[in-house]
Amino acid sequence: MRNREYRHIGRDVRRSVRDAIRYGDFNHIGRAVEDGVQEITDNVNEVIDSFRNAGGRSGEVYPGGSEGNGGGFHQTEYRNGGVQSAFRKRMPGLVSGVVYAVLGLLMGIIFLSADIVALVTGIMGTISPLNMGVSVSLFTLFTAGAFSMMVHGFVIRKRALRFVRYREAIGGAAFCTVEKISETVGEDPERVRKDLRKMISTSVCPQGHLDRTGTCFMVDDETYSEYQEAERAYNARRKAEEEEEQKKQADPKLVELEAVRKEGADYLRQIREANDALPEKEISDKLDRLEKVTARIFECVGQHPEKLPDIRSFMRYYMPTTLKLVKSYQEFEAQPVQGENIARAKNEIEHALDTVNDAFVNLFDSLFADDVLDISSDISTLETLLRQGGLTGSDFVKEPESGKLS
Repeated sequence: MRNREYRHIGRDVRRSVRDAIRYGDFNHIGRAVEDGVQEITDNVNEVIDSFRNAGGRSGEVYPGGSEGNGGGFHQTEYRNGGVQSAFRKRMPGLVSGVVYAVLGLLMGIIFLSADIVALVTGIMGTISPLNMGVSVSLFTLFTAGAFSMMVHGFVIRKRALRFVRYREAIGGAAFCTVEKISETVGEDPERVRKDLRKMISTSVCPQGHLDRTGTCFMVDDETYSEYQEAERAYNARRKAEEEEEQKKQADPKLVELEAVRKEGADYLRQIREANDALPEKEISDKLDRLEKVTARIFECVGQHPEKLPDIRSFMRYYMPTTLKLVKSYQEFEAQPVQGENIARAKNEIEHALDTVNDAFVNLFDSLFADDVLDISSDISTLETLLRQGGLTGSDFVKEPESGKLS
């Protein structure tokens, strides 16, 4: 405080206390305390003003601000280089916290001194026990209030410093997770979350928002609107998926169809993996054909769930056995020594795959048997109707008009 001495304030208060105790008039105490506090406050304000003026003249960079920026808001760059006033430049509490702490400390010392004087005077018997009790109680209350002010100053100062660190952790981003901020500044996530809410409520970040779960902090309304839109889209998609799942659960055929799809996808994956592991062109061509016809069968059943009963044997026996043969061939191929038995087994499997492929093609073709029958029936009906309407055969041939030269 520019090395000023405040001992005379304490002496004035103690003198007023002694006079009040001696003459029973406490008005002088209040006046002495008021004068002392006013003097301290004026000096603190002078220091603050000089601090601000010096910063403005010398281009001092305030915490979070930019050089030569007179005040207001911290300029945060984001969104393709755009500039947005996202945070206040001077955090509330950086200066006022010091003021509260200093005022509280000095006033606490003054009131504590007065309290001690009143207590000592009472013990010495200069005043009655009643006056001593009133004086001690009064100054104890003032002392507690003053030191509470000091603690409050320390608290808001520390919080303001945390705000600065949060701002630096977020940097130029439009949003940041609470977890990342917590890791960067070394604070507990719950404290960070609480401080971020305080930053919003005190307009440190005027457009700041925390998401619904409190896991992400957004610095402006535009980003928050985008988040809300994305959340609405996600909820709508999730609701649609849940409704679809409920429909499947309500319809046993859809449940069976979904199970067949998953099992079929697994079969195709294993056939493809085996094919990739076998370098010979001949066996690879057979597996390519097997994969294609099998995929067509599953695709057909997926589009026409009513055909599920037609592939039950295919799913329960044909595909598992075929896949077992393919796995066996892959195992035989991996042997370092290719003996007569292995060669014969591989040859038998290759011939078996030809038979399997032909059988699967026939199965795929049989899935359309009912469709072909329906088409034949439709064609027959159409031809009958055309004949009945006189629109087929010779009915389309015009008779030559008489009297015309050919």
